[in-house]
Amino acid sequence: MVPVRFLLLIPLIALLNGYGVEARIRRYKWEVKNEFKSPDCYRKMVITINGRTPGPTIRAQQNDTIIVEVTNSLFTENIAIHWHGIRQIGTPWFDGSEGITQCPILPGTTFKYQFVVDRPGTYVYHAHYGMQRDSGLYGSIIVGLPDGESEPFAYDYDRNIILNDWYHNSTTEQAVGLSKVPFQWIGEPQVDISLPVFQVNKCFGDDCFM
Repeated sequence: MVPVRFLLLIPLIALLNGYGVEARIRRYKWEVKNEFKSPDCYRKMVITINGRTPGPTIRAQQNDTIIVEVTNSLFTENIAIHWHGIRQIGTPWFDGSEGITQCPILPGTTFKYQFVVDRPGTYVYHAHYGMQRDSGLYGSIIVGLPDGESEPFAYDYDRNIILNDWYHNSTTEQAVGLSKVPFQWIGEPQVDISLPVFQVNKCFGDDCFM
Protein backbone atom coordinates (compact mmCIF):
# COMPACT_ATOMS: atom_id res chain seq x y z
CA MET A 1 0.00 0.00 0.00
CA VAL A 2 1.37 3.43 -0.97
CA PRO A 3 1.88 5.71 2.05
CA VAL A 4 -0.49 8.68 2.24
CA ARG A 5 2.40 11.12 2.64
CA PHE A 6 3.87 9.88 -0.67
CA LEU A 7 0.55 10.48 -2.43
CA LEU A 8 0.50 14.01 -1.07
CA LEU A 9 4.02 14.60 -2.36
CA ILE A 10 3.14 13.75 -5.98
CA PRO A 11 0.79 16.73 -6.63
CA LEU A 12 3.25 19.02 -4.82
CA ILE A 13 6.07 17.99 -7.19
CA ALA A 14 3.76 18.42 -10.19
CA LEU A 15 2.85 21.90 -9.02
CA LEU A 16 6.47 22.95 -8.61
CA ASN A 17 7.45 21.55 -12.01
CA GLY A 18 4.52 23.24 -13.73
CA TYR A 19 4.82 26.71 -12.32
CA GLY A 20 7.99 26.95 -10.29
CA VAL A 21 8.56 28.90 -7.13
CA GLU A 22 10.21 31.73 -9.08
CA ALA A 23 7.08 32.84 -10.94
CA ARG A 24 6.53 36.58 -10.51
CA ILE A 25 3.73 39.08 -10.85
CA ARG A 26 4.39 41.70 -13.54
CA ARG A 27 2.27 44.84 -13.18
CA TYR A 28 1.62 47.43 -15.87
CA LYS A 29 -0.48 50.58 -15.79
CA TRP A 30 -1.53 51.92 -19.19
CA GLU A 31 -3.38 55.00 -20.37
CA VAL A 32 -4.80 54.76 -23.88
CA LYS A 33 -5.46 58.07 -25.61
CA ASN A 34 -5.37 59.97 -28.90
CA GLU A 35 -2.26 61.97 -29.76
CA PHE A 36 -0.72 63.53 -32.84
CA LYS A 37 2.43 61.74 -34.03
CA SER A 38 4.66 62.07 -37.09
CA PRO A 39 6.69 58.85 -37.32
CA ASP A 40 7.18 59.29 -41.09
CA CYS A 41 7.13 63.12 -41.06
CA TYR A 42 3.37 63.12 -41.76
CA ARG A 43 1.40 64.41 -38.78
CA LYS A 44 -1.75 62.45 -37.96
CA MET A 45 -3.90 61.39 -35.03
CA VAL A 46 -2.96 58.00 -33.59
CA ILE A 47 -3.79 55.91 -30.54
CA THR A 48 -1.01 55.64 -27.97
CA ILE A 49 -0.32 53.68 -24.81
CA ASN A 50 1.47 55.87 -22.28
CA GLY A 51 2.38 58.22 -25.12
CA ARG A 52 3.87 55.52 -27.37
CA THR A 53 2.91 53.62 -30.49
CA PRO A 54 3.56 50.74 -30.76
CA GLY A 55 2.83 50.39 -27.07
CA PRO A 56 5.23 49.26 -24.34
CA THR A 57 6.73 45.79 -24.63
CA ILE A 58 5.60 43.37 -21.95
CA ARG A 59 8.55 41.30 -20.71
CA ALA A 60 8.07 38.30 -18.47
CA GLN A 61 9.23 34.77 -17.77
CA GLN A 62 7.33 31.54 -18.24
CA ASN A 63 4.52 31.09 -15.69
CA ASP A 64 4.60 34.72 -14.57
CA THR A 65 1.29 36.46 -13.91
CA ILE A 66 0.66 39.58 -15.99
CA ILE A 67 -1.57 42.32 -14.59
CA VAL A 68 -2.36 45.22 -16.93
CA GLU A 69 -4.55 48.07 -15.69
CA VAL A 70 -5.93 49.82 -18.78
CA THR A 71 -7.53 53.26 -18.59
CA ASN A 72 -9.48 54.38 -21.66
CA SER A 73 -8.85 58.10 -22.17
CA LEU A 74 -10.25 58.17 -25.70
CA PHE A 75 -13.05 60.68 -26.08
CA THR A 76 -15.63 58.69 -28.03
CA GLU A 77 -14.37 55.12 -28.56
CA ASN A 78 -14.54 51.96 -26.52
CA ILE A 79 -11.49 49.70 -26.42
CA ALA A 80 -10.56 46.07 -25.79
CA ILE A 81 -7.12 44.47 -25.99
CA HIS A 82 -6.51 40.93 -27.21
CA TRP A 83 -3.37 39.05 -26.11
CA HIS A 84 -2.62 37.13 -29.28
CA GLY A 85 -1.17 33.67 -28.69
CA ILE A 86 -1.71 33.65 -24.92
CA ARG A 87 -3.82 30.58 -24.15
CA GLN A 88 -5.76 32.10 -21.23
CA ILE A 89 -6.20 28.74 -19.52
CA GLY A 90 -8.65 29.39 -16.70
CA THR A 91 -8.99 33.09 -17.60
CA PRO A 92 -11.04 33.22 -20.83
CA TRP A 93 -12.75 36.44 -19.69
CA PHE A 94 -9.39 38.26 -20.06
CA ASP A 95 -8.86 37.22 -23.70
CA GLY A 96 -9.90 40.68 -24.87
CA SER A 97 -12.40 39.72 -27.57
CA GLU A 98 -14.94 42.53 -27.25
CA GLY A 99 -18.52 41.32 -27.35
CA ILE A 100 -17.44 37.69 -26.87
CA THR A 101 -15.34 37.35 -23.73
CA GLN A 102 -15.71 40.84 -22.28
CA CYS A 103 -17.66 44.06 -22.50
CA PRO A 104 -15.63 46.92 -24.01
CA ILE A 105 -13.76 49.38 -21.81
CA LEU A 106 -15.84 52.56 -21.99
CA PRO A 107 -14.28 56.03 -22.28
CA GLY A 108 -13.22 57.30 -18.88
CA THR A 109 -13.19 53.85 -17.26
CA THR A 110 -10.49 51.38 -16.23
CA PHE A 111 -10.30 47.61 -16.65
CA LYS A 112 -7.74 45.21 -15.20
CA TYR A 113 -6.48 42.22 -17.23
CA GLN A 114 -4.83 39.37 -15.32
CA PHE A 115 -3.48 36.16 -16.84
CA VAL A 116 -0.57 33.70 -16.76
CA VAL A 117 1.95 33.41 -19.61
CA ASP A 118 2.57 29.66 -19.53
CA ARG A 119 4.72 29.25 -22.63
CA PRO A 120 7.93 31.07 -23.66
CA GLY A 121 7.94 32.91 -26.96
CA THR A 122 7.24 36.21 -28.68
CA TYR A 123 3.62 37.31 -28.94
CA VAL A 124 1.64 40.41 -29.85
CA TYR A 125 -1.20 42.29 -28.19
CA HIS A 126 -3.55 44.47 -30.22
CA ALA A 127 -6.84 46.34 -30.14
CA HIS A 128 -9.92 44.21 -30.65
CA TYR A 129 -12.38 46.99 -31.32
CA GLY A 130 -13.09 48.56 -34.71
CA MET A 131 -9.96 49.51 -36.66
CA GLN A 132 -7.95 50.74 -33.68
CA ARG A 133 -5.05 48.41 -34.36
CA ASP A 134 -4.32 50.37 -37.55
CA SER A 135 -4.26 53.54 -35.43
CA GLY A 136 -1.35 52.22 -33.39
CA LEU A 137 -2.92 50.26 -30.53
CA TYR A 138 -0.66 47.21 -30.50
CA GLY A 139 2.65 45.98 -29.09
CA SER A 140 4.82 42.99 -28.20
CA ILE A 141 4.88 40.39 -25.46
CA ILE A 142 8.20 38.62 -24.87
CA VAL A 143 8.17 35.61 -22.54
CA GLY A 144 11.53 34.11 -21.59
CA LEU A 145 12.45 30.87 -19.87
CA PRO A 146 12.60 30.73 -16.07
CA ASP A 147 15.89 31.52 -14.35
CA GLY A 148 18.33 28.64 -14.60
CA GLU A 149 16.90 27.26 -17.85
CA SER A 150 18.41 27.78 -21.30
CA GLU A 151 17.18 27.43 -24.86
CA PRO A 152 18.33 24.37 -26.85
CA PHE A 153 20.05 26.55 -29.45
CA ALA A 154 22.55 29.41 -29.43
CA TYR A 155 22.38 32.86 -31.03
CA ASP A 156 24.36 36.08 -30.82
CA TYR A 157 21.54 38.43 -29.84
CA ASP A 158 17.78 38.82 -29.83
CA ARG A 159 16.08 41.84 -31.40
CA ASN A 160 12.35 42.43 -31.56
CA ILE A 161 10.90 44.20 -34.63
CA ILE A 162 7.17 44.80 -35.05
CA LEU A 163 5.75 46.06 -38.36
CA ASN A 164 2.31 47.37 -39.26
CA ASP A 165 0.69 48.98 -42.30
CA TRP A 166 0.72 52.77 -41.94
CA TYR A 167 -1.88 54.91 -43.70
CA HIS A 168 -2.08 58.68 -43.82
CA ASN A 169 -5.88 58.62 -43.87
CA SER A 170 -7.48 58.13 -40.47
CA THR A 171 -9.17 54.84 -39.67
CA THR A 172 -12.49 56.73 -39.62
CA GLU A 173 -11.94 57.80 -43.23
CA GLN A 174 -10.92 54.26 -44.15
CA ALA A 175 -14.00 52.78 -42.48
CA VAL A 176 -16.33 55.16 -44.33
CA GLY A 177 -14.90 54.06 -47.66
CA LEU A 178 -15.07 50.37 -46.79
CA SER A 179 -18.71 50.76 -45.71
CA LYS A 180 -19.84 52.29 -48.99
CA VAL A 181 -21.69 50.39 -51.72
CA PRO A 182 -19.67 49.58 -53.67
CA PHE A 183 -16.90 49.78 -51.11
CA GLN A 184 -13.85 51.93 -51.75
CA TRP A 185 -10.55 50.10 -51.36
CA ILE A 186 -8.21 52.05 -49.10
CA GLY A 187 -5.21 51.22 -51.26
CA GLU A 188 -1.73 50.26 -50.23
CA PRO A 189 -0.03 51.80 -47.18
CA GLN A 190 1.57 55.19 -47.79
CA VAL A 191 4.82 54.29 -46.06
CA ASP A 192 7.65 52.18 -47.48
CA ILE A 193 10.39 51.10 -45.06
CA SER A 194 12.92 51.57 -47.86
CA LEU A 195 12.28 55.33 -47.89
CA PRO A 196 15.13 57.56 -46.68
CA VAL A 197 13.12 58.64 -43.63
CA PHE A 198 13.63 55.15 -42.21
CA GLN A 199 17.34 55.18 -43.02
CA VAL A 200 18.08 58.60 -41.55
CA ASN A 201 15.35 60.24 -39.51
CA LYS A 202 14.96 63.77 -40.86
CA CYS A 203 12.00 64.69 -38.67
CA PHE A 204 12.36 66.79 -35.56
CA GLY A 205 10.15 67.40 -32.54
CA ASP A 206 8.60 65.31 -29.79
CA ASP A 207 5.79 63.98 -31.98
CA CYS A 208 8.13 62.65 -34.70
CA PHE A 209 9.00 59.51 -32.82
CA MET A 210 6.97 56.44 -32.03
